[in-house]
Amino acid sequence: MSKSNTQKIVLFEPNEEQLKNALIGRDLSPGVVEFLNRLLTSKKWARKINIPANIEDVAAVLVFTTTLKEAGLEILSELHVYFAGRIMVEKWQVVGESERTSLLPKEVFRAIEISKVRVEGNEVKIECSVPMLGGQSSTITKTFDFSIEDPEVRIVPHPLLELPTVSVEARA
Repeated sequence: MSKSNTQKIVLFEPNEEQLKNALIGRDLSPGVVEFLNRLLTSKKWARKINIPANIEDVAAVLVFTTTLKEAGLEILSELHVYFAGRIMVEKWQVVGESERTSLLPKEVFRAIEISKVRVEGNEVKIECSVPMLGGQSSTITKTFDFSIEDPEVRIVPHPLLELPTVSVEARA
């Protein structure tokens, strides 16, 4: 069975070869392909790539980054979103440079998962499954509005820490 040229693509912990194989026959803009290749060849660890069906100019990628700083190792999760030639990044601090990892709830180390990517006009909405205390998970929606001149990178609290105050959208 041949792959549709508009099929949804989801890759977990991809490498360059897996990405190349997944993109065979898929209609995507050159900008999306360049964005994905650049992320995979950088020093960031790509956790998940999600490209929605029927849209050739959108992709969302979760990555982990680490930085050795003077006080210790800082660990971040980052959500990179490409839409129509622009990139926005949301960074979530998992471990601060001076934090002791043994004092943090183990849920901050569980991977947040991209459940769905949708485009509504100039907004890209990313539904994420977020681990909660006690082993359950909740779905939150992150909205990236590409019609306004937001900063390309925004640093926000880890979604696990946002859950009490964030509005959780019901699944359709």
